[in-house]
Amino acid sequence: MSALYKTQVISFNQLKLNDLYAILKLRQDVFIIDQQSIYRDIDEQDKISEHICVFHQARLIAYARVRKTKQINAKIERVVCLPEYRGQGIGKGLIEQAIEEIQRDHEITTIMLSAQTDAIDFYLKFGFHPEGKPYDDGGIEHIDMLLAVAQLRGGSKDSHGG
Repeated sequence: MSALYKTQVISFNQLKLNDLYAILKLRQDVFIIDQQSIYRDIDEQDKISEHICVFHQARLIAYARVRKTKQINAKIERVVCLPEYRGQGIGKGLIEQAIEEIQRDHEITTIMLSAQTDAIDFYLKFGFHPEGKPYDDGGIEHIDMLLAVAQLRGGSKDSHGG
């Protein structure tokens, strides 16, 4: 990602009110208004997530949240980028950062996400693979995708000798 952009990983309790407002507004503007996907965006999961924020000149332009779902699994959610910033590698950097954050927890073995079906090819580039059949989520077709963390580490969990 270009040096023009600043990325921050922030826990819920560390979010400033203005940052929280910017996150909720970005998600609302893109998912609910632009994509007309009616769903309950504000949920209890925000409180237990790490929030990855990408800023350009102090403006939030891209976002994702990551959280543990079970002891050995993590989920990437609410991946969003403002339309005028798409195609510049920001989404790629955002997913790379999310994966890096998840890998810090050496107990996690699988990363999950729910991809809009028109974004499958984007996630395939990171090693995610579709799991199951497409389904409707808020009026938009999605599919679950999985990534084995061992694949990122170059083999099994014990391949480094431990």
